[in-house]
Amino acid sequence: MAILKVARMGHPVLRETCRPIDPAKIAGPEVQRLIRDMLETMFEYNGVGLAAPQVYTPVRLVIAGGEQREDGGPLLRVLINPEITVLDETRREGMYEGCLSIPGWRGYVERPAHIRVKALDEAGKPLDLELEGYPAIVMQHECDHLDGILYVDRVEDHSKLGFEEEIQRYHDLAAPDDADDADEDD
Repeated sequence: MAILKVARMGHPVLRETCRPIDPAKIAGPEVQRLIRDMLETMFEYNGVGLAAPQVYTPVRLVIAGGEQREDGGPLLRVLINPEITVLDETRREGMYEGCLSIPGWRGYVERPAHIRVKALDEAGKPLDLELEGYPAIVMQHECDHLDGILYVDRVEDHSKLGFEEEIQRYHDLAAPDDADDADEDD
């Protein structure tokens, strides 16, 4: 396993629309190594999610957290070729998001609070998830990367975009009720 370099805002890979992964190649060494390296990289930088283009690989693969296992540890999901459907556009959650590709910055983003995600897992098996609240926010943030969208593109009020220290000092970073670590970076 390896800790990978993280692309920062301004690098063209972060603005690409990523290509799907061939389901027949999911079990292969290249995709499996990418998954392991992305997990190690995410842990190294205390992220709550990571998308493949953030490590210079423009394929439709994300690791997303935001949920807890029954034992209290983080539940991380590997999703390949994810597709999101918004289940209730009227229910929205907002929070100050951060991103490993935009170090030191935070911005307030509102997103749909209730979504469905269909994807393949790390073994190529179908996943069909219904997510609400913080896990839904994390998933949308990560999947945005697959279409070349950064959270700063979704900040509507630019007075709520700035350096992390200043946002913490002058704005409420309170996260949705179900997120203990909502201000972590992806």
